Amino acid sequence: MTENDDDRELRLQRQVPFARELVWKAMTEPDHVNAWWGPDGFRNEAVSMDFRVGGAWTFTMVGPDGTRYPNRSVFKEITPPTRLVFDHGDDQRVGFEFTVTLENTGGGTLITLRQRYASRAARDEVVDKYGAREGGRQHLAKLEAYLRDQWPGDAARDWSASVG
Repeated sequence: MTENDDDRELRLQRQVPFARELVWKAMTEPDHVNAWWGPDGFRNEAVSMDFRVGGAWTFTMVGPDGTRYPNRSVFKEITPPTRLVFDHGDDQRVGFEFTVTLENTGGGTLITLRQRYASRAARDEVVDKYGAREGGRQHLAKLEAYLRDQWPGDAARDWSASVG
């Protein structure tokens, strides 16, 4: 049996009523991304981000029970403000390739997150054992809440001229 890309992929989407440039800013600037990144109840510590192709983003995600999860990502593609690709894992191995795409829509931005695993079994383990699908939904909900808190009243404003 051969595995196609869909068998190896976890894909999540969320429409948010904010301009793509503002979503990009919240997802790529360390002061912003560290404030919302992760599922409900998790926080990040020891964050370091070298935001360039080949640069690393490292942090320790701390769960609600105090469990510590080391994270390391290496940026493979950065195409502002539409696409971000990085290999994500821990200190010892890459778990999956993570792709973020941001698409302008009539009322804001469609965010698509894709996690591509080495195999369907690897994807299924993360979904079943760690609740990756629900964690991803929480992750995107936290991003939208953060955007609303940081930039109230700016939903769908054209930020292209003012966000670098």
